[in-house]
Amino acid sequence: MRVHFHRIAATFALLTTALLLGACSELKQDLPAPMAPQGIHETGWNDPASPAFHGSVLKESQYETTTCVSCHAKAHTGGTSGVSCYGCHTSYPHKPGWVDSSATTFHGKFLQLGMGTLDDCAACHGADFSGGTSGKSCYTCHASYPHRTGWDNPLSTGSHGRYLKGKNWQLAECAACHGDNYAGGTSGVSCFTCHASYPHTVFQASAGHPGYLLSKGYPLAQCKTCHGVSYTGGPVVNVSCSTAPCHADAGGAPKSPEACNSCHGQFRAATGDALSAAPPKGVMGDSLTSARGVGAHQKHLVSGTLGNSVKCAECHAVPTQTFPPGHVDTQLPAEVVFGDTLARLATGTAGNYVPIPTYSATTFKCSNTFCHGAFRLSRATSAFQFAFTDSVMAGANFAPSWTGGSTDGACGSCHGLPPAGHASATLTSCVNCHPGVVNASGNIIDKTKHSNGKVNAFNTERSF
Repeated sequence: MRVHFHRIAATFALLTTALLLGACSELKQDLPAPMAPQGIHETGWNDPASPAFHGSVLKESQYETTTCVSCHAKAHTGGTSGVSCYGCHTSYPHKPGWVDSSATTFHGKFLQLGMGTLDDCAACHGADFSGGTSGKSCYTCHASYPHRTGWDNPLSTGSHGRYLKGKNWQLAECAACHGDNYAGGTSGVSCFTCHASYPHTVFQASAGHPGYLLSKGYPLAQCKTCHGVSYTGGPVVNVSCSTAPCHADAGGAPKSPEACNSCHGQFRAATGDALSAAPPKGVMGDSLTSARGVGAHQKHLVSGTLGNSVKCAECHAVPTQTFPPGHVDTQLPAEVVFGDTLARLATGTAGNYVPIPTYSATTFKCSNTFCHGAFRLSRATSAFQFAFTDSVMAGANFAPSWTGGSTDGACGSCHGLPPAGHASATLTSCVNCHPGVVNASGNIIDKTKHSNGKVNAFNTERSF
């Protein structure tokens, strides 16, 4: 009986084990097979053409990347997955501060530092940057960036010049990236790399474009680039320089910026008025005769002020055009060259006394000029020898100051009252020999006969 009992117990154990193994086998068949790592994302996850493309999935969730973080880490650099998002994307997912221009991670700085290119942006935002798979257009924030094809080509309909022309030259869009002074800003690209004077903010430091042009040697070719060869608008800029209140005369007639009286003289005078080209105003805008650029210009040039009118060429090399050597390409002050005949007039016996005029840019004084008394009148060749007390009558060879005013232009300062070697006379007796030139008070009544290079006595003019 005892042996039989053990056999029954062993048989029961075997049956129980068999049943358990069978149950486990059936349970195993009901469990899903282990998931391979590459099968976590749906088919098409990396295919931009697939509806399951991860870009499209993120787009539907407004680019919420929280679910990505659990495997790829908060910084999206790999995490437990070991796969960095930046293995395929240079700059996406965008880091905090991507749209904050003050942040070190600002996307403008990212591009500026060469950490990525616009091609990287195009991958999600589209080749024309109007949205692409991201659905986010760059032009939602940037009015004109990324710059379109032809942006740097003046001949292209897509050039930035034509774009700005359509915007009435409003530059706020440019300042956003190129800086308020357009010297680079967050873009690191200065507008002045290509444009010497545009945007015209450079005029502000010079108190306007006249000061800027002066400081740069009058580079008017820069103006022509946009305003046309005649400054009336040109193909790029529809703004003429030759209209009121810019370069136009008092009657509204247009004037070229290259007119002589545009830079010095009477700005509102007509272009052809040669006398109006003399200061005031001076090149620096001065109007007082105490300024070197003004001085006694009008006293010399206006006939009837001191004497006969003096030509500009007497003291300056007068250019026939705007840009000959020595005109606008040299620094102020203007060169005084005494290139004509009056200051150098030969007098004395047989013309043996020839003055050599000089001008000091330090003292502003003229020296050794006929018109200020560097002359000799020979008794031997004179028809009025009774007026002489010596063999030669000589002027005072005065050296007046250009800015000295009426003091340096006093009557007698150049020739003496009377001249050396002249018979005794008083100011009121000059009229006896020089009628028609002065009156009984000694005042000059016909200034065209004063300092005109001739000897005038008894209503007769003759050469020295």
